[in-house]
Amino acid sequence: MKKALICLCLSICLLAGCVPENAVSEGGKRENTRYSDVASSGVWLSYSEINSMLKSEQGFKTEFSRVIENLRSLKIEEIYLHIRAFCDSLFKSDYFPLVSAAEGLDYDVFEYIVDSCHTAGIKVHAWINPYRVLTSSSNPEDLRQDSPAYKWLHDNDPENDKNVAICNGIYLNPAEQEVRELVINGIREVLQKYKVDGIHFDDYFYPTTAPEFDTASYEKYKSGAENPLGLSDWRRSNVNALISACYTAVKYYDKDILFTVSPMASVDKNYNELYADVSAWIKNGYVDCIIPQLYFGFDYPEPEFRFENLIKKWIELAAENDGVELKIGLAPYKIGTDSEQDREEWNESADIIARQARKCRESGGVSGYVLFSYSSLFSSNGLNVKQRENLENFVNSPD
Repeated sequence: MKKALICLCLSICLLAGCVPENAVSEGGKRENTRYSDVASSGVWLSYSEINSMLKSEQGFKTEFSRVIENLRSLKIEEIYLHIRAFCDSLFKSDYFPLVSAAEGLDYDVFEYIVDSCHTAGIKVHAWINPYRVLTSSSNPEDLRQDSPAYKWLHDNDPENDKNVAICNGIYLNPAEQEVRELVINGIREVLQKYKVDGIHFDDYFYPTTAPEFDTASYEKYKSGAENPLGLSDWRRSNVNALISACYTAVKYYDKDILFTVSPMASVDKNYNELYADVSAWIKNGYVDCIIPQLYFGFDYPEPEFRFENLIKKWIELAAENDGVELKIGLAPYKIGTDSEQDREEWNESADIIARQARKCRESGGVSGYVLFSYSSLFSSNGLNVKQRENLENFVNSPD
């Protein structure tokens, strides 16, 4: 009964487009009480990095103690931990299947990580991909039978087949209310079971612009709407509905827990290709912090994507609501890259990450940076070591 009541409250909040009382001040801006003149730092720890550590109980604990030591050496204060990458779960969930790498362990990996990080003074953000189910196949028979997507496709109710979209992979359909409820229930479960400091989404929203991705849902919507939105605006409204509802769910549970999203670097591509209206999220206060993935160097061939131009654009965008923090996603994974457009700069320069971190600190409009990802940052390859040493010198410098 309590769960049903909470779902009803969230649905009402979603329909009203509301955020928690007192969250937004007059003029649509929240009071920002978390801004710091000194940029804080974080790191993403992906599902593949976690899975590679899950070989045995003691083996994982030994590996993760090294993670803690490494983070502290660079004064990294936050970890964005990938707990749901493919409609699955790093812990035993009522809604999602346990990741196979954690099966057979007699302890809770996620609980161990949260406790270890908090003991070390490191905050934990639970990182979720809300829609992605399977990218290696478009065949529903390749899904795990305990996956919500498999259950929807194989029950006796053809109506809920629309909850799953198949198009060069398998995804949950952003248009469907049942999908939003599943994502929100998953978030609520995390908050109830673990003392996390935040819930985090990355840039996986609509995987394609192809109209056939969600034809049945869109046609149903148009048949019931007097003045239906065009396909692109309708898709953006679906993503906005999820982001707004997730923010409300987090704040309903605890106003001090943060909801953050990490979109791709290009505002236009977010809007037109992923249907992620980041400007609306900022203006309306649907997020506590936006962390764009500015995974480009200072000398990128296309001027629009050079780091200094990107950070300037995002600072201007984030300034539309001073209650929303801006942190910058940085790319140690590009160190030593073979990419034609990146190769020269990222193979010859040993201080790109340090210079970008300094830019974040000195910009005046950025409150931190987050590094993708852990294994690249702490790689033993020579150039990675040099980049890390320069970053360490920066974080230990007084100015």
